[in-house]
Amino acid sequence: MTQTRGKTNIFALFFLFGFSTMGWIARFPEVKANLHLSNGEFGTVMSIGAIGGVVSLLVVGHIVHRFGTTFVMIIASLGYTSLVGLMVHLASVSIFLISNLFCGIFVAAFHISVNAQALHEQERIGKVLVPKAAGLWSLGALLTLLLSGVLTGHVPLVWHIDLLEGFSFLVMAGLIRQMQPFSLQPNASTSDESPFTKIFRNFHVNWPISIGMLMGIQLEFSSGDWATIYTKEDLHFNAGLATIPYICFMFAMIAGRLTIHRFSGHNPIEKLVRIAGITGGSSFIAGITLSHFFGKSHPWLAFFFTCLGFLIGGFGSSFLGPIFLNAANRASDSPGGVVVGQLGVVNNVLTFVVKAIIAWTAQWLSLSIALLIPGAMLIGVSLFAKVIAEEPITSS
Repeated sequence: MTQTRGKTNIFALFFLFGFSTMGWIARFPEVKANLHLSNGEFGTVMSIGAIGGVVSLLVVGHIVHRFGTTFVMIIASLGYTSLVGLMVHLASVSIFLISNLFCGIFVAAFHISVNAQALHEQERIGKVLVPKAAGLWSLGALLTLLLSGVLTGHVPLVWHIDLLEGFSFLVMAGLIRQMQPFSLQPNASTSDESPFTKIFRNFHVNWPISIGMLMGIQLEFSSGDWATIYTKEDLHFNAGLATIPYICFMFAMIAGRLTIHRFSGHNPIEKLVRIAGITGGSSFIAGITLSHFFGKSHPWLAFFFTCLGFLIGGFGSSFLGPIFLNAANRASDSPGGVVVGQLGVVNNVLTFVVKAIIAWTAQWLSLSIALLIPGAMLIGVSLFAKVIAEEPITSS
């Protein structure tokens, strides 16, 4: 019974994490209008949250190890839901900027603590949970984005977000309290070493795993950044249809994360990683190339190839991030929360560089060429498949 409750609560927390953090994104135009900012100014202000996230990734893993996941998850979930609820009311840019900085800290803190709890739970029950948990995060994110699209123009921004965040926190707090008897407990050991010295002395980069993960997750970021823009501006479809390729990608990613254990019963995970990377990456590249080729002469055929490329690419890339996270946890002697934080710092920095390269390639050459970069990176994951331990993913 405790196994079922712990696993179910973990999955529910991941779902609500995606549901609560992504709900206000579709309503960013209204947030921007409240602040009277241009697109460039709003983008700059929003990027401040990433700074808070990096700070949190460096230190929160050690806080989780010292105080346990229950304490951190409660504080972090209260922090980011309250701040998101606050920020939709704000007209002051300076207050919004400070709030967004702390919101980034709390979001990253919850990300670290809930993943640490998932790693702890899967060791406790002997089943891999992280891929399916990540799939439920994606499902929560997709559903809240669709809900936001329906409510925009009909329900005021502050009513929508305040109710969403309040509901999410209350349910999450109840789930966390239920998990307390089998949560990751505090480490009572003490040390004379400075906490900051310990953070940097123990910082370790496993480059094969970090680069493999980086290459496996870039298509997810690029799809979020560019799928709708490519379909609207390069293929010239209207705003409603332009969202369909990204929706195809998200559905495929959710399906892949929720069903990966069905494909791994008799196959080593290394083999699945190779197949997923090569098939997903090459299909995405083929889809974008064919859509660009037929874009002017046969627009609907181009639209079909775009959707197909994002669909297969999403399925291929779906489970790679969680699988590399599992590999990092197994390869490290550090606690799970520390591993999640350190891996997050490295990937955030490297992802920033890759996203800049893709953006400037789109600026100087074309978006269709720029999108080949994450597709090629997904194929390149196969070069790092050996760092994944060859063990089957048992059903969760």
